[in-house]
Amino acid sequence: MARRTFSISQIADILDRWQRGDSTSSVAEAVGVDRKTVKKYTDGAVAAGIRPGGSPLSLSEWSSLIARQHPTILQPRLRRTTWQELDSHREYIRELRAAGLPQERIWRRLHTERGVRCSLASLKRWVGGNDLELWERTAS
Repeated sequence: MARRTFSISQIADILDRWQRGDSTSSVAEAVGVDRKTVKKYTDGAVAAGIRPGGSPLSLSEWSSLIARQHPTILQPRLRRTTWQELDSHREYIRELRAAGLPQERIWRRLHTERGVRCSLASLKRWVGGNDLELWERTAS
C-alpha cells in the first residue's frame, strides 16, 4: 500500500475534531484514515499539552504545532532520502552538466563512480526541484 501524505489543513482538521471531543475512531471514520494515523497526530498534541475539550486552536496555532512535531510535512525534501544523497553530489552533478553530459549519462556515472543508488526518474525529479535554472542555462 502506498504511503499517504497529508497537508497541514488535513492534519489540523484531524486535531480539531479530536480536540472537540470526537473519539479516535470517529475522527478516523470522518476523515477517511486509519485510527493509528489519528493517534500519531494526537499523540503529538498531547505531548504539547493539548487535551480534548480545551479552548479551540486556530489554523495557524495548529500549523505551528504540526511544524514542530512533524517537520517533514512542511519540508517534503526530508522524506526523500535519495534527494539527500543527491544533494551531497551537487557539485559533481554541476561539473558533469557543465561538460555537456545529458541526465541519463550523469545518472549512470553517479551509479558507477559514486555508488549512488537512485533511479533516473529520481534524478530528474531532484533536478526539477532544485536546479532547474542550472539545467536550463547549461543546456543552451
